[in-house]
Amino acid sequence: MNIVLIVVDALRSDHLSVNGYGRNTSPNIDKLITEGTSFSNAFTVLPNSEPTFASILTGMYPHSHGVRMLFHNQLKPSISTLQGILKSHDYSTAYTRSGRPPDDGTEKNFDFCDQLPSKIKNKLRRMCYKIFHPGTYLGMAEQQFNTMISWIKKHSDKKFFFMIHTNDLHWPYLAPEPYENIFDPDYKGKHDFATLAEGKIGRGELIFGHKKLSEEEIRHAIAHYDGGLRYVDMQVGKLQKFLETNGLSEDTLIILTADHGENFGEHDYYFQHGEHLYNTAIKVPLVFKNAKKIPKNKKITSLVQTLDIMPTVLELLNIPLLDNIDAVSLIPLIKGKTDKVRDFAFAESVENYFKGNKRVYFKGIKGKWRAMIVDEWKIIYIPHPGKDIFELYNLREDPKEKNNLIDKEKEKAEEMKKRILDYLKPQSGEGDAKVEDLSEKSRKLLIKAGYIEEEST
Repeated sequence: MNIVLIVVDALRSDHLSVNGYGRNTSPNIDKLITEGTSFSNAFTVLPNSEPTFASILTGMYPHSHGVRMLFHNQLKPSISTLQGILKSHDYSTAYTRSGRPPDDGTEKNFDFCDQLPSKIKNKLRRMCYKIFHPGTYLGMAEQQFNTMISWIKKHSDKKFFFMIHTNDLHWPYLAPEPYENIFDPDYKGKHDFATLAEGKIGRGELIFGHKKLSEEEIRHAIAHYDGGLRYVDMQVGKLQKFLETNGLSEDTLIILTADHGENFGEHDYYFQHGEHLYNTAIKVPLVFKNAKKIPKNKKITSLVQTLDIMPTVLELLNIPLLDNIDAVSLIPLIKGKTDKVRDFAFAESVENYFKGNKRVYFKGIKGKWRAMIVDEWKIIYIPHPGKDIFELYNLREDPKEKNNLIDKEKEKAEEMKKRILDYLKPQSGEGDAKVEDLSEKSRKLLIKAGYIEEEST
């Protein structure tokens, strides 16, 4: 069986039309969900791309595999990866990823990596596209899905694993026409959310609400995001049609998920992900589709995480897992043999590099937030030099996390505090990195992506 793993950057579950969203953002992803098995309570491990990729491919939490920072990460060399295991079982392996070229070890054992070698070709493609399509441009998702389809055509005579990550939903939410303005065609403003008010607002000032945009501008940003989702969704549909037309659908497992979500003002946190651990940033879609092995239109509400993808794929392929990992296979849930495979879900935040963040009190790993979910209860732990801060939410009664019950549910609060602090005790505090140690190229890429500010350099 072939494996296609689609990771859509910053995709919020509640912006999919199949989940009741008011806009028709995702007809093809909706179709994928109705034709497969989906998980409505899936969580990422860290709301940032690189650590999440490492967890998906290793079945381990960031504190176990070693990739847990914005930069200077390195996967522990003894750890097996999904692509490495599949490669040892005669799979051709490939990926195309957005953002910075990976150098943390997660790129190993991929036969084909569409990153640095294709940059010049991609620039030429974009130039040619602009000549024949004036007024718009060739988006990242289309380039990447075209690359994947071309690669599969050449390797369909052998079992293959292809991982694709596209970041068209990442701030500043750029999508080519007609998708850029499909949900906000009458907007006549200055796109302040994307231009940072033409450079007058710092990235941290925008993220943490120190300088707030108008409600119209916030709605416009969300419309851009939704347009980007509709654009990515079109590419997902193109892939599904290609697989069906070429007789590959029956023998291909499609997995679609996200590395993290995105915030649009919830908890006064705008157009970003990473530093906080509310569900807008860590709850993600997860769906498996294959006509032979996966039930159709099955919706599972049990607690799962994206790192569980790795052992699930291996069990589905009857490939033994020899390493000890943090993840669990979801096959017992998919087959209906149990209604629970996880006792808890765990996540940590990225480290903070914004001066405007008033809720991070230490630098590096020491300042990371941690969160744990047990059944309907979620605790968030925020390290503080005076007195550590805890927040407690009942996700069943309060899915938007508006009512902090830490002082009202004292017995449950003490139980959850003990549980998360006991879990943190054996974790290593190694790995802090300094911005001044970055290369100039890496620094510019992080500034462009909105993860650090220019004054931090």
